[in-house]
Amino acid sequence: MAILSKGTDFSTGDQVTAANLDALVDSATFAAGAVDNTTTALDSSSPQKIIVKDGGIGTTQLATSDSTTTGVTFAKMQHVASGTVLANSTSSEGDISALTVADTKIIIGNGSGLTSAALSGDATMTNGGAVTIANDAVTLAKMQNVAANTVLVRDASSEGNISAKAVTNTQILIGDGTGFTAAALSGDATMTNGGVVTIANDAVTTAKIDDDAVTLAKIENVAANTVLVRNANSTGDISAKAVANTQILIGDGTGFTAAALSGDATMTNAGVVDISNDVALGGSPTTTTQSAGNNTTRVATTAFVTAAVAAVPQVIPPFNRLRLKMFPSKFGAGFTSNTGNKIIVPTGGLYSSTDIPAGYKATHFTLSTQETVTATVYESQLDDDSLVEKGSAAGSGNTTINMTDVTGSNDNYLVVKLITTGSSSKYYLGGYFTIAAV
Repeated sequence: MAILSKGTDFSTGDQVTAANLDALVDSATFAAGAVDNTTTALDSSSPQKIIVKDGGIGTTQLATSDSTTTGVTFAKMQHVASGTVLANSTSSEGDISALTVADTKIIIGNGSGLTSAALSGDATMTNGGAVTIANDAVTLAKMQNVAANTVLVRDASSEGNISAKAVTNTQILIGDGTGFTAAALSGDATMTNGGVVTIANDAVTTAKIDDDAVTLAKIENVAANTVLVRNANSTGDISAKAVANTQILIGDGTGFTAAALSGDATMTNAGVVDISNDVALGGSPTTTTQSAGNNTTRVATTAFVTAAVAAVPQVIPPFNRLRLKMFPSKFGAGFTSNTGNKIIVPTGGLYSSTDIPAGYKATHFTLSTQETVTATVYESQLDDDSLVEKGSAAGSGNTTINMTDVTGSNDNYLVVKLITTGSSSKYYLGGYFTIAAV
């Protein structure tokens, strides 16, 4: 079947010229045999051209291609809107269309086609594909099943996957530095599966208790009006000993006895002791010696009485005068005689001395004479012979010297010196100091 119809039909004897040859080609047309009228056809133009019929390119006419440069290239396809995917988003076979997929959205089948939606609910996803599970979204029901009586742990000393750790009856989970150990309490304490911890008997030693750690509230409750004691003559546990009203706790050699005072004395529950009337104190009872000067109804010991008696000044009635004997301990030059109650005063004077009782002071000296004499009072010390004048006066009869007070001590004493101012007559001499309590 001819494909082309020649443009010039030559006859025998015709001259072949260039023009004839050009016309042969230039005027040629497609013959009907040039097309199959299925995929191709001749159009209605003049001269006619071969065209692809509508629907003329079917599946069989498209070549299978595994190359990026053959077959129907992307450039051959129609333009579509940005951010779209070619898909058949219906529930039946048909043409594809451009399905818009916005930021972070994915294409999801919805049973009647396709939809574009972002992840939400328990998880979200960025446009980089990073999926984030929402807080509290992974419930226990969403986790894989694990063996009975197990705990989810990271049982290693490094970061990694968790695993199920078995914890059997009464065991607890204990970190061991390389993960976890499941073990029951043992040693000084045990624990039930109800969490009840029991400390073993004698497990809490003294060394294990910090000072001041055992407060009163931590000690077991005891009965009312009891005292904690070791009520035995051997080492062991303490117990509560009842002490009733007015009773005291008394050691009895095998523990303690709680008893009230009785016999010669009783005691109230305020500690007031009452000694019974007409108590006979046998033997040689002792008691506290009261301080000097105590003037109460307390019992006076022999030591108190002895000290009180020793403190009483040794004076003659009326107890405020200290008599002074005027006889010297040594007779000085000029002393000629002593006849009866008369003394001759020597030329150098007559001396006499006396102590002052402890607790008293001398305030005056009174001299009795027949003739005028001069009397001088001195204070002296036992450890030296110095004389300190305290007062002086001259006169006859009863003459009083208002002297400077001198308080008695263990080492001082008073000295009186008499000097005559008249003739060397015989004199009757006497005198006394007036003393008073300090």
